[in-house]
Amino acid sequence: MTKTIWNLLKALLNATLLLLALCLFLGWQLFASARGVSEDLGKISARFTPIHDQLQTINAEVADLNRSLTEYDSPDSAEMRFRLARLEEQLSRINEETDRMSALPAQVVTTAVEAAVQSITAEMSTRLPRLQNCTTKAATLLN
Repeated sequence: MTKTIWNLLKALLNATLLLLALCLFLGWQLFASARGVSEDLGKISARFTPIHDQLQTINAEVADLNRSLTEYDSPDSAEMRFRLARLEEQLSRINEETDRMSALPAQVVTTAVEAAVQSITAEMSTRLPRLQNCTTKAATLLN
């Protein structure tokens, strides 16, 4: 009787260690994938920084041109103001688009983490019942 209990405890410990090893491995894979994704997204967002800086410079230049045109009142200034207004409108749309693109890496990381967690959950839900059957079979073999 004591030997049977001892064998059951060893089987329980073995199953627990197997589950722990599986969880550690899946967690390691998750963090390795997340690290790779975040590094790639960091490189992508670094590419947008110069574009954003250039757009800010262009916006400042357009604002300066608009101020200087309001100081001078000539026949051509109405057409120039109209063109500057269209240019400012286009620049504001481009700024909005780059802001959305710079927020994109965070959204991608969130989506990737959610997908990885779902994948790990599905993997664990398929493997855990198998391990449960193993302990039942081991117990019947010991009796």
